[in-house]
Amino acid sequence: MSTYSLEALPWRDMPRGTAREKCVRRDDEAGRYLGLIAFDPLSRSGVHQHLGTATSYILSGSLTDHQLTAREGQVGINLAGATHDAVSYPGCLLVSRLEGPVVIPDGGLAIHPHASAAPLQAASPEMPPDIMVDLAAALPIPTRFGGVSRRNLFDYAGTGDDRRMVSLTLWPRAPGLRVHHSDITDLFVMAGDLRVDGEAVSGPAFVLIEPDREVTLSSEWGCCLLAWAEGPARCVETGAELYGFGA
Repeated sequence: MSTYSLEALPWRDMPRGTAREKCVRRDDEAGRYLGLIAFDPLSRSGVHQHLGTATSYILSGSLTDHQLTAREGQVGINLAGATHDAVSYPGCLLVSRLEGPVVIPDGGLAIHPHASAAPLQAASPEMPPDIMVDLAAALPIPTRFGGVSRRNLFDYAGTGDDRRMVSLTLWPRAPGLRVHHSDITDLFVMAGDLRVDGEAVSGPAFVLIEPDREVTLSSEWGCCLLAWAEGPARCVETGAELYGFGA
């Protein structure tokens, strides 16, 4: 398990020079990425195509492409094959998680540091480049974990993967949850305090949990977080599942 306080991580310039990042994971070969990206006002991403699922959460500002304008508080989902060029007029700060490579036209330049130049696949006009989910509009549902509610955001239907992206709220004094994580799970603590095996993690921060790992999650003052779970996570004592698999 690894934790990263975003207050402590330095900003680094991205290839176009009009955006910066705070990266906590990059695998150029597999195309995996996790981090924070900040666009300057009146800047663009550059034309790029996603070859794997990508998700983001807009913390502030907005991004506009040929389909729509994504705004603060929304989750953006790019399916494999999604191709676009996004512009931020006011500037934009977002959490980004890529699960596959990104390609750009030969001679092009996109913000993604691990993008490679390659022929883009034929465009599919009928496939939207973005699927947007308003986090606040997603229904919070109770879980079998005391003091924890969940908003289901994306179940990866149609991607070939059985994964979950959810938002969790841990209310103050939420009791410790001893949970076995079967696969890679990434947490982004947006606000509040999360205690992971007794270690206090305050937002904004990332927590990366390895496969086949048991951790105890709790909160003293309450917190909200985003979670990307690549497999179920079950309570060691009751077998209850935390991230919505089978729900």
